[in-house]
Amino acid sequence: MLKGFGAVKWGAIASCVWASCVWATLGTTASAADANVEIKNAWNEGAYSALQETSVSYVEQHGREVLARAQTRATFDWRVEAEALRADGVRTLKLKPARVMIRLQSDGSDVAYYDSDNTARGGELMKEVFAKLLQSEFIVELKDGKVVKVDGCDAFVKTLPVGENESEKYFVEHIKTVAEPGNVAQIFDPLAYPLAAKPVAVGDRWTTETPFTLPVIGSKKLILDCELKALRRVEPKANIVAEAILDVDLTAGASATIKIEIDGKYNLTDGVANDFASRATVNLELPRKNKAGEEIVVKAIGVIRNKLTVAKR
Repeated sequence: MLKGFGAVKWGAIASCVWASCVWATLGTTASAADANVEIKNAWNEGAYSALQETSVSYVEQHGREVLARAQTRATFDWRVEAEALRADGVRTLKLKPARVMIRLQSDGSDVAYYDSDNTARGGELMKEVFAKLLQSEFIVELKDGKVVKVDGCDAFVKTLPVGENESEKYFVEHIKTVAEPGNVAQIFDPLAYPLAAKPVAVGDRWTTETPFTLPVIGSKKLILDCELKALRRVEPKANIVAEAILDVDLTAGASATIKIEIDGKYNLTDGVANDFASRATVNLELPRKNKAGEEIVVKAIGVIRNKLTVAKR
């Protein structure tokens, strides 16, 4: 998933999956006789808060021996201003971070930690980086529920310091990947992945196809099997669940199987997903050589979870 806010660099497939995965479940009930409803990622004009929580874990092992372990967690509390719909069908969202927390771990030890609500931890460079982030504004344009343009990333990256040692340089480079336009788009793009092309009723199933490009691998399609699981009439919400499995051949004999699960609750009044969760489970087989120079196959598993909670302010 894996390029996205809070992603940790544990290999090419990790960077890819983040940019291509999504998930979702709601516990409401409705009769199959309910009328068809149109579900959109519309973001009506107004002010919203968006809490984004991400976690990525990765374990690489041969037999029972753990060779590598990494984990990253991130929280972004965004303030979102949605402007009026333009004549060309585009709606502009202005994003400002209100709180940021990032924690990177490798083999059980912290590589980096920062919480803008707890400045007692973190070095001066980290404090400077996140002060710049909290002062920044990112502009996202949506059309038909999909991101068509992202601005503000380059302006933020240009404010970043270089870093004086390897640890600081790694941290700054990590933040640069976080602030790439594709990663900002990934906050909103997944909300449109499972949407039906026409009105649907409870129990209806459909398939969506979303093209994307993976580094090294090239162009792929994310094919999701979707279902409208439930409707809530009192506070109109529609719950969509979706799933996909991707088999990917990598270079040098490596392979991966990626299972993607989606659970999204769409508010039919405001036209935005109030709660959207995703989980991607990545199983890899990687050819390696052990210390004796013998060819071995290393098994690795990565689990990527994303959750976005949106509320009208």
